[in-house]
Amino acid sequence: MEKKKRSSSVLLGDLAYQSIREAISTNQMKGGDRLSEYMVAEWLKISRTPAREALRRLENEGLVTAHPRLGLVVASLDDGALHELYNAREILESEAAALAARFATDAEISELQHMVDIESSIVDQPAKMYEHNQVFHSLIYSAARNRYLLKFFTTITDTLSMHRTVSTMLSSQRREEVLNEHRLLVDAIARRDENATREAARQHIKGALRAKIVMHRSGRVADSA
Repeated sequence: MEKKKRSSSVLLGDLAYQSIREAISTNQMKGGDRLSEYMVAEWLKISRTPAREALRRLENEGLVTAHPRLGLVVASLDDGALHELYNAREILESEAAALAARFATDAEISELQHMVDIESSIVDQPAKMYEHNQVFHSLIYSAARNRYLLKFFTTITDTLSMHRTVSTMLSSQRREEVLNEHRLLVDAIARRDENATREAARQHIKGALRAKIVMHRSGRVADSA
């Protein structure tokens, strides 16, 4: 009976977690909105225990944060938080890229080269560039052969995506930059040059941060390449 009760609590905790994430991603809950286990429990008609577990998971992921006066609130991304997230992303992606240079199969390298070729033909299509970019980076992480790096990267990108309304791919200048950065990155991977690959990835993320900061300060919280 106790085991069944715990299983039920886990399932309800997952339900609460996914429900809150969806509310944040669809802008039903905005940065600064208060949250508590009581509010979540009442909203979803569940007990406070799974609601508490869901909020703890979201706090660990950075989507919910503790406010000194309000308690838990939906996190907002200020310039400081953006720099912290992108610094972490720079570390993860540069190492993932270096590992891809070491472990990628010839077929995976060919696929990355093909993706860059495709990208050059859709550089005037922001929506397609955005989707293409997601697949491109996923392939590099897959080629890195490290499931834990992928898990950490997913957490960071999920946090960023929860706070986007438009993509930096709407900028024609950024799309051209992304294409050139991707080309340099893939060329380094193809040469199996881990140091060059690591540096190319670092420069790519630095460029992504610069573009995001510009949009963020202009009131257009954006996702990035």
